[in-house]
Amino acid sequence: MNHTTRRYKVGATKRGTRIYKRSQHGTWTYKVRVKGKDRYFPLGLDKTEALDLADQIRAHLVLYSYEEVREKFLRKQFSNEQPNPPTLGQILATFDQNQLALGLKDTTADSYRVGLRSIIKKVTGKTSNEEVKDFDMSKIDHNFIKGYRKMQLEGLTDTTKIKSRKRSINSRLRQVKALLNQKIFKEYDMSFAKYFEDESFYRKVKKQYRLPKPDLIESTFDLWSKMGGDEYIVLGLALNYGLRRGEILHCRRDWFNLRGEKARIDIYADRTFDPKGFEGYTQGSKQVAKLILNQSSDDYLLSNRADKGRPVFDKVLAQLRAIGWDRQCPLHECRKLFGSYIASTENLFISQKFLRHSDAQTTSESYADALTDDQTIKLWAA
Repeated sequence: MNHTTRRYKVGATKRGTRIYKRSQHGTWTYKVRVKGKDRYFPLGLDKTEALDLADQIRAHLVLYSYEEVREKFLRKQFSNEQPNPPTLGQILATFDQNQLALGLKDTTADSYRVGLRSIIKKVTGKTSNEEVKDFDMSKIDHNFIKGYRKMQLEGLTDTTKIKSRKRSINSRLRQVKALLNQKIFKEYDMSFAKYFEDESFYRKVKKQYRLPKPDLIESTFDLWSKMGGDEYIVLGLALNYGLRRGEILHCRRDWFNLRGEKARIDIYADRTFDPKGFEGYTQGSKQVAKLILNQSSDDYLLSNRADKGRPVFDKVLAQLRAIGWDRQCPLHECRKLFGSYIASTENLFISQKFLRHSDAQTTSESYADALTDDQTIKLWAA
């Protein structure tokens, strides 16, 4: 049996776009994978022109569907389209104009902006937003991003700190990918976005949640029992029902249902509040719910809601730190304690449900270390 080995000639652009041809006198071709199938763009005989055209096709595929790019290619429109690369300021201005249409919350949109700015500031050595506003985004390539990674890890020797920094890098890259993936930048040459798209995340750096010492948990319940008014409500809702800060601020009397064996709190949206993730409910002690409701006579449980309740939240945070909480967000740690309590006394999926996470992995990794001390578990059994 005769076997024929097919040989290919291969070329690559400075941006890493690869083209090939099957024979010395054949035409150059650019291949892409679309929905599990190979698609081909014939580029002609001239290698230089083929490389340039392949880069244009690749850049357009970042912004447009394969069908749209194919149509433009067949109409030979690429040669007439030479959009300019954007500046950072133009990227962020376009993003700002489209935030509402994209359905992004302010906190999410802010994290995207901060992520992109921080990477550019780090590599360029600039410190203010104004200094990087006119940064030419076409300067971003694999070496630019590699430099950012190297600078972020430079000087670190402690394994725990290295893992922490790698998690931060992953977070920044995830934010930038999400921002540049939006289909709102069609007027610009977005070829540079491909470099972020191709970046991989550090692996095996996730931080597994670990409970604080039992003494600190007991001190937290003791602190809560001595509070009153808004402070009692804030810490009580976080510690006994796992409510987030925004949910506590918007918690209303009619969220509570005391008809069953346990108190149920339904978290739902209204004109001024949109729950993180999705609407849902949590359950806990009926007796504790009555104590919390008795601290307020208003529809909204918190009486001082000025400045998004900051004065009240700040007082609670200060008191938590005073008894030994040194983690970044002590009040959110109380929500994690509740998640661990439910996971230990019920199961992980009930904990996920009450914490209103989209998947159980989030609950397992960040919220649900096992409570094994009976005396600690009894703290929730009021």
